[in-house]
Amino acid sequence: MKTSTLTQGAFCLSVYGVLLLFNQQTGLLLESMLNWVFIIPIMIFTAKAGPYPGAITGLSMAILSFLFGTFTTWFYSWSAILIGFFYGVGVYNKISHSINFLIALGITLISYVFMIYLWAGIFGMDLSVDFVWISRLIPFLDFQAFCFLFALFISFVQTLCIHMLGLLLCVRLKIPMRKLGSLRSICGSKPIGVGSLLIAVFFFFGQNVIEYSIWLSAIQILFFIDLGVLDFLGTVYLMEYGIIHRIPKFTILAVLGAFIPILNIFWMLLGLSDCLLELRKDKI
Repeated sequence: MKTSTLTQGAFCLSVYGVLLLFNQQTGLLLESMLNWVFIIPIMIFTAKAGPYPGAITGLSMAILSFLFGTFTTWFYSWSAILIGFFYGVGVYNKISHSINFLIALGITLISYVFMIYLWAGIFGMDLSVDFVWISRLIPFLDFQAFCFLFALFISFVQTLCIHMLGLLLCVRLKIPMRKLGSLRSICGSKPIGVGSLLIAVFFFFGQNVIEYSIWLSAIQILFFIDLGVLDFLGTVYLMEYGIIHRIPKFTILAVLGAFIPILNIFWMLLGLSDCLLELRKDKI
């Protein structure tokens, strides 16, 4: 290993130690509100130096967390190290950005699901009590499905922030990575559209037919994930429309509208139409 790599790894480790110390002195502020900040040092170093130096530095970070952290800090910091390491390895090996995003999303989701049930068990929290008022708003939603979808939504938002920040830092620090694709490469297909319709049929007709709660939860999870995919495809369609017609404000509104309830139903229908009718196939 080169001396410059060792120096960069030591600097990365020192930055991580400062973050741990700051988190401890501020009453666990970082891990409770900005736990994804722990990902940045190991992610940048691994993306630049490679898997082997990144693994050694990551292990050193995990050991350092014993000095400046509590039990909860260990959990947050170790999961952050894993996410940052694998994301950095993906950038170093120039893996597809979509695959890299999904890997980070999977690790983040597992950590959040584990956190929800682990914290509830340790601190004696009854999650079903908090779910009562939510069931009044969405009576057909199953408790287990809600817990998973909530963890998935939080994981997706966090992974999106990590992904955008990682791309920005790699560009600014001139770290080699795979070239970014255009919006035209993201389009729906007929199998996705047909699958969405089948999922919707199973969801609406399965509410009063399916007796086993595990299958009911699985269908509800698939249904809401499918809505999220259609919402995303509709957003991409509207963003491309704003770019082609040179309307920057329309592009921003397309992103914001995807998160507004009731309004985003139009986004989902547009995404479904893009899949079934292949609206952008001729433009690619």
